[in-house]
Amino acid sequence: MTAKSGINRVALFLTVIMINQNYGVTRATVAEENQTHHSKEIHPSAVSNPESSNKIRFSTERHPQDLVPPSTDFSEVRNSKAFVDKTFFLYEWLTHRPKHWYVTAPPGFGKTTLAKMAVQFLNASFEIVNGTAKFHDKHKTATYELFKGTNIFEIKEFFDEHFQNYAVVYVDLAPLSSTTQAVFRRDDDFTVQDFHGNFKTVIKGMMNFYPSLLHHKEMADSERRSFKGYLMDGKDTPMTPGKFWQSAYFLMQLLKKCLKLNVIVIVDSYDALCKPAMFGDVDLVQRPYLASYFINFSKMFNKDGITTVLYLGSFKTVELMLQKPSEVLRPRQTSRIIKHTAFSSEERVAKFFGLSSQEVSDVLGKYSMQDHFKLVNDLLNGHAVLESPLTLFNTRSVLLYIANRNATLKAITSPLTNEILWTFKKMFANLFVGNVIIESIYKNKTEVLMRPNEVFSFTSFTQLQLIADNREGDAGVKESFKLDNAFSFIRILQFLGLISAISETRLPGRHSVNLRVSSHIDAELMNEYFYDGGYTQKFFRYNNVYKMAMIRAIEGLAPTDGSIQSLGRAIHDIFKVKVPEAEYQLKSLMYVFSREVAAAHSPNFIIEGRITAPTIEHSKLNESGESRIIEKIDIVLIMKNKGIGIIITSKLNTNALSVLKDMHDRSFVEVFNSDLRFSNLKIENKMLVGVSVSQDKSVEIAADVWHKNIKSSLKRVEVHPGRQIP
Repeated sequence: MTAKSGINRVALFLTVIMINQNYGVTRATVAEENQTHHSKEIHPSAVSNPESSNKIRFSTERHPQDLVPPSTDFSEVRNSKAFVDKTFFLYEWLTHRPKHWYVTAPPGFGKTTLAKMAVQFLNASFEIVNGTAKFHDKHKTATYELFKGTNIFEIKEFFDEHFQNYAVVYVDLAPLSSTTQAVFRRDDDFTVQDFHGNFKTVIKGMMNFYPSLLHHKEMADSERRSFKGYLMDGKDTPMTPGKFWQSAYFLMQLLKKCLKLNVIVIVDSYDALCKPAMFGDVDLVQRPYLASYFINFSKMFNKDGITTVLYLGSFKTVELMLQKPSEVLRPRQTSRIIKHTAFSSEERVAKFFGLSSQEVSDVLGKYSMQDHFKLVNDLLNGHAVLESPLTLFNTRSVLLYIANRNATLKAITSPLTNEILWTFKKMFANLFVGNVIIESIYKNKTEVLMRPNEVFSFTSFTQLQLIADNREGDAGVKESFKLDNAFSFIRILQFLGLISAISETRLPGRHSVNLRVSSHIDAELMNEYFYDGGYTQKFFRYNNVYKMAMIRAIEGLAPTDGSIQSLGRAIHDIFKVKVPEAEYQLKSLMYVFSREVAAAHSPNFIIEGRITAPTIEHSKLNESGESRIIEKIDIVLIMKNKGIGIIITSKLNTNALSVLKDMHDRSFVEVFNSDLRFSNLKIENKMLVGVSVSQDKSVEIAADVWHKNIKSSLKRVEVHPGRQIP
C-alpha cells in the first residue's frame, strides 16, 4: 500500500459533490437578497490515503452526475431522487431537546443537510425597505413550497409556530479544520497565523448571512461600523481576541434589535478544531491555545442562557463542552451546560441520521436499482443503535454507490476517516487495539472495559500523534502511555462510525461497552491496516519461512488433494509456535494470508471477507425496517486466471466435516451465482474448504469441489502434533 497516494479520481470527484459536502446555506431571505454560498471543497491534494488494492467490481456503469444531488443545500436535495424525509427532526429538537444541544454522528450521516434544512425552515424571509425590515408572506416564499408535503408540514400547529419565525445565526466552523499554525505570542500578529485567518473566515461567513442588515435605520453608528468591519473587511483588518469572542453575541443582539425576533443559533462542523488537534505539528499548534480561543468564542452562543443552540459534529471532547480538562469535575451553571447526545445512543434520534434499510430500498427503487439492495445491504448496513434492532447505512456511501459502483472501498469512505487511519496506523499493531477490533469483526461483539473517569480532549490527539511520530516518552511509562492511547484510539474509531456500541453498562467504578464493526466496508478498511501493520505476525510470532509456506499454500489452492495437504501443513507450522486463543484470531489469520495473496496477484486474485450468506432473505424486512442478517461467510477467494472460486471457513475446536456440513446447510456455494460481485465471473471450479484447529495444535481440513455442477469430495487432511502428512 503506497503512502498518501490519490483516490480514484472519479470517486474523489463524486465525494466532492455528494451529501457530506458543506456548501453554504441559502439565506432565508430567499431571492430577495443575494444568496452567498460558502463551500468547503475537497481537493485531491488535500486527501492523503493509500490506494486500495482490492476493488469492488460490479456489472454496471456509473450513473450520470445529475442523478445524485450536487450539494447538501436542502432545496437541491429536496428535489432529487435521493430525498429522504427527515424533517421531523425539527420537531424532536425544538420540542423535546435541551436549549444547548450537541449531536454527534460519523462523517457522511447527513449532519450538514439537517443543519441547512433547519436554517431554511426557521429563518425569517425579509428585505430592508427604507431602513426597515419588511417580512414576506411566508406562505408565498420558495421555502414554503420546499416544505410543503413533508412530514413536518403535516404538524400544522408546530409548523405555524416555528416556520420562518426566527432570526438564525448559522456558524460554519469548517474553515478552522485547515489550521496549521496556532501559537501564543505576547504581541500576537493576527495576519501571520492561519488559525486567526481561518477564524476570520468563519466570522465573515456568519455575518454575510445578513448583508442587507447594514442598511437598517435602527443600527447605531458604532454598531454599523463594527458590522461593516465584520462583514466586509475580513482578513485584512487586525482583530483583537475580544472581537473574535464577541462576534457571535454581537450579531445575535443586532438581529434581536433590528428584526424583533427570537434568535436560534446553528453551529455546523462544531468539531472542526479536532482536525488540527489531531494532525497539527505539536510545535506549531498549541492545543491549549486552540481550546482557549474556542471556549471563549463558543460561550457567547449561550451567554444569555435563553437562546436555543444546536451543535452538530462527529467528535466530542471536553473543550467542545466548553471546559478545560482540569475543570471537568468542577460544578457549573446548569443553564449554560451543553447537553451531548451521540446519535446512536437513542433510536428516536438515530432515525434522523443515515438511512434505514427501508429508506435505502426506497432510494434504490427511485433509481431503478432494486436488484442492488442485497449487495448495498451487505456492504454498508450495520451501524448499531444502543438497545435497538435498528441498524443504519452511511448516507454518503449509499449515494456514492449509486453514482459510481466501480469505486474502491476507500473511495466511498470519508477522506477524513482515511487520513486519520493513515496517520495513526501504528495503533493497529497494538495488541489491545487489535484484539478489540478483530473480535468486533469476526465475533460481531467485544466487551471493552473503559476507564470510568476517562477524559477525552485535544491532548488525547497529541498523545496519539507522539506515537505516530515515534516520540512515545521515556521507557518507564511507555506501556501505560500506550494503553491510555489505545482507549483514545478506540473512541476515535467510534466517532468515525467504524465500530459501534450495541450495549453499554455504567456502574460505580465500571464502564463496560459492547462493540462491533459497523459495516462490511468498515471491516475491510480496518483489515487493511492490520494486514499492513503486522499485527498477526506479532501475535502469533511466526517466522518468514512459515509465512512464505502459508502464502504458497493459498496461492496453490486448487481442486486437488495435494493443495489441501499443503494448506494443512502450512497452518500447522504457523501454530507450532502459538495456537490461537480464540476463534476470531484464527479467522483473522486466515484472512490476512488470503489478502496477502490477493494483493500480490491483483487483479487475478479477488478476496472478499465477511459477506452475507446467500440463504438470508435480504428483501424481507422486520418491523423496524431492518433486514434479517444472520450468517457471514469468512473468506471468498477468486482466482480469475484459474477460474476457481474458493470459500474458506475456519473454526476452533470443531470437527472439519461438521464445518463443511454447516457450509453446505447454509448454501455457501450459491454465493457465486447469487452475488453481483461474482455472478459475471467465469468460475468453472467452486470449492468449499472447512478448516478446524484445536488448541492441542492439531489441524483438520475438509473440502468439496464442484466442476460444472458436478460435486466431488477431496481427501480429508489431518495434521497432529508430532505426526506429519506423508
